[in-house]
Amino acid sequence: MNVKKLLLIALGSLIWGLLPATAGEFPDSWTWDTKPEQRASHAALEGKPMPALNVTHWINGEVKPADLKGKVVVVDFYATWCGPCMHAIPHNNELLKKYSAKGLTIIGVCTNKRGQEIFDTNAKQHGIEYPAARDAELKSQKDWAVHYYPTYAVIDRKGIVRAIGLQPEYVEPVVQKLLAETVP
Repeated sequence: MNVKKLLLIALGSLIWGLLPATAGEFPDSWTWDTKPEQRASHAALEGKPMPALNVTHWINGEVKPADLKGKVVVVDFYATWCGPCMHAIPHNNELLKKYSAKGLTIIGVCTNKRGQEIFDTNAKQHGIEYPAARDAELKSQKDWAVHYYPTYAVIDRKGIVRAIGLQPEYVEPVVQKLLAETVP
């Protein structure tokens, strides 16, 4: 092989190594996905632009798509009756305090048919400090392939879904990686 080809291969490898990875870059073991069809529906969203959030009745401030530009976004799809969801709220609050100055936004989305009527009371009772809204028509639940609660999705600064279905303890390592990437 000649020197020119070797240099091109080396340069290509260097550039490829510097590019951020997308779909499938985080271990499947970090998700709650226990069935292949769950993982497949989440993998289909990873590496693609963030689906719209079809939500209403915001608390702690409404978040519009323009507010998310250049931010790393965590979307926490939860149900008011879900114990692990309620247990994760203090961690979400701490995560926001720790990383908001670096560009993190957290959005809570109350989905599932059951428990929508206590959204406000539940949010106050459990101390949600980040913007949250209701998915009363369950459009976001469908568009984001929410199969269980909580379902965490993490979106990069370019608006691309990088991980979905994460267990709560793996959200922070994903956030750290995405915050470390260069701002577009």
